[in-house]
Amino acid sequence: MSYLHRLLVTLWLTVVVSAPSWAVYGRENPRLQRLYERYMSPSCWQQNLTLHDSPIAHELRASIQTMLQNGRSDDEIKEALVGQYGKRILVLPEGEVGDWLFVTPWVIAGISLLALTAFFRHVLRPRPGFVGPPPAALEDG
Repeated sequence: MSYLHRLLVTLWLTVVVSAPSWAVYGRENPRLQRLYERYMSPSCWQQNLTLHDSPIAHELRASIQTMLQNGRSDDEIKEALVGQYGKRILVLPEGEVGDWLFVTPWVIAGISLLALTAFFRHVLRPRPGFVGPPPAALEDG
């Protein structure tokens, strides 16, 4: 198989595999898209409702649209979905878990910065003692 043939097959597979990601649900209504972005698809728990294409994701999007048409607020929709599927339905978890998700990277970055500062201070500090060759060695030469 030639290099060009492999390249074309790879490009074709990339397009075919990524084709479902072109379909973003809720583009027509900003509020609807914002709501879809907040909830995970309960069939795989790895994609939000704007991207996932499964029967349960379609049902959930239809349910959210119906609740919007009935005049329910975003908080009421959230309560209904969390009541039905649990807190796992939320893209961004609430409470302690959510707090840790936002705080942990900053704590790690701070500790890393302190460690790097200590390391460079240790490496770059002047060392007492050896300054050069002893004077007697220079006279013999």
